[in-house]
Amino acid sequence: MKKTDNGNKRNAPVRPGVRNTSSKGEMTQYTASAPKRVSSTPAKTSKRSASSAAPVRKNSRKKSSKKNPAFAIAITLVVLAAIAGGVCYKMGLFEKRYEITAADGSIQKVTQEELLASLSADVFPQGIFINGVDVSGMTQAQATEAVRANQPERPIAIDISLQLDGTTYPLDLTSLPIASNEEQVIAEAYNYLRPTGTESAEDLLALYASREALKTTHKEYQTAYTLESTDIAPIVHGVLDPVNSDPVEAAITGFNAETCAFEYTESQTGYVVDVESAVDSVKALLDAGTYTGTVEVSAEVAEPSLTTEFIQSEFGLISSSASTTAASANRNHNIQITAEKLNGLVMQPGESFSFNGYIGQRTAAAGYLEAGVIVNGTTEQGLGGGVCQVSSMIYQSVIKANLQVDERHPHQWPSSYAVAGTDAAVDWGNQDFAFTNDSGYPIALTAYWDPSNSVLTISIYGHLLPDGQYIEFIGERISTSSAGTTYVANGSLPVGTRNQTRGAHDGVTATSYQVWYDAAGNEINRVQLPNTTYATINAIVEVGTLQADGTQAAFDASTGTVTTTETTPPSDAAPSDVPPSDVAPSDAPAPTDAAPAPTEAAPTESAPAPTEAAPAEGGEPAPQ
Repeated sequence: MKKTDNGNKRNAPVRPGVRNTSSKGEMTQYTASAPKRVSSTPAKTSKRSASSAAPVRKNSRKKSSKKNPAFAIAITLVVLAAIAGGVCYKMGLFEKRYEITAADGSIQKVTQEELLASLSADVFPQGIFINGVDVSGMTQAQATEAVRANQPERPIAIDISLQLDGTTYPLDLTSLPIASNEEQVIAEAYNYLRPTGTESAEDLLALYASREALKTTHKEYQTAYTLESTDIAPIVHGVLDPVNSDPVEAAITGFNAETCAFEYTESQTGYVVDVESAVDSVKALLDAGTYTGTVEVSAEVAEPSLTTEFIQSEFGLISSSASTTAASANRNHNIQITAEKLNGLVMQPGESFSFNGYIGQRTAAAGYLEAGVIVNGTTEQGLGGGVCQVSSMIYQSVIKANLQVDERHPHQWPSSYAVAGTDAAVDWGNQDFAFTNDSGYPIALTAYWDPSNSVLTISIYGHLLPDGQYIEFIGERISTSSAGTTYVANGSLPVGTRNQTRGAHDGVTATSYQVWYDAAGNEINRVQLPNTTYATINAIVEVGTLQADGTQAAFDASTGTVTTTETTPPSDAAPSDVPPSDVAPSDAPAPTDAAPAPTEAAPTESAPAPTEAAPAEGGEPAPQ
């Protein structure tokens, strides 16, 4: 029985012009070749006989034509089978499938190509974190935006400073650009567990398993930031160049008499700074990723000779002298206004002081009143009386401060407010007291008369004596010559009348010492100053020589005896000499030999020549 199923094409008739090329029965059109034409031109023959030429094989050609269709069909079937197999493979009909287990436990079967496509998706796998940001499922661009949005404005905390000689100089590095490895880190995270396309099926399965594990065990990435140190040099120079300077001396500009403290400008240390070394050190820190620290700066230090610290620790009260004034309003007034002029005086090193030059002439216009002054060995009223007590206290403090005395004069006799040998008399236009600040440092004077107890105090402030030492100024009388009486005839006074016009003052020779003590009060040195001589001043007594008849009686100046020439002697004996009227002026303080309280002092270069006697009659006024 003949089959008619289209699936069996071997029994189907083959029509001319149609070739069977499909095992499924599909027909392919083709065109048969044209019959071969026979040329009418006789064929060339070889040298062999024409009878030997091969005859035309017509029957043989026809036989071959009958066999070609079957052969072509077979070949076609093979080709079609190969093509169909490739198509099926491409369609996955015959590709191997692999079983994969997801993180949630579900199982899938995928081909190698499907697995590769899944692993090559253009997003981050689940479980990737960058700087704490979950970038799962993001593209690289999305992840970059998310990471940057979570980044602080200044991701690096910078605290680097320079230190020079105990002073810290902070560096402002906010202008330096910050470099980040953000792009590299994001790219590295993106390529984590990502196939390259050359993996085998087993490699892809391993990648898939690792990605599934990543969903529960996350992968963390952290970007790093670095400071660009290229431009660090200008910043360091900007801080250290102003420090490169010469030393600046502290300068005492004044003295606060209320607080007894010097006023001064601050000193500055000079430096020759190794700026380039500091630049290299800071750059090394930044390049090493160290953004907190202190760089010690190398420099040559030049200290000023007078520093702020030296003034604060080495300056203070050097010496002080005090004495009580008399109960005279005018005299105390003169002392007070003179002290006020002196108070707060600052003297620079090498500067000299003149009492008369600084205080000026004692006049009514200058505010001075009349008080007791010594004139020709006696006390009289004159403008400025009492200022010698101020000059004497200055003298004592100068000796205790170890300063150079340039000019000093004693009074005509020892004063009641100063031990013999420790006073200094002044008289405008005649006698002055002067000294020089040879301490090498500024000094200041304070002067104050306390109305509550009538005590005058003169103090000197400056560079303290070494190691807590101090000086006392001590005066001693070494000899005394008794004063006598000088008698003077007064022809206008009746015989028997006596009038003392000047008191007597014994002559005194005194010496003085500048005595040094250590901080514990032990005497360590004693310097004797030149002696002071106070002249012997005799009392002057006027004796009357006028007799009743108008004539003058005989007078013996050596004894003060009067011999009358009248016939009747006087009825009354000659009176005795009246007591001296100028021994203790009414405005003079009670005499005392006690020296002022000891403080620090200084020896003088030379002592002034002693005064031998009172000025002659009609001479210049005596010290005040």
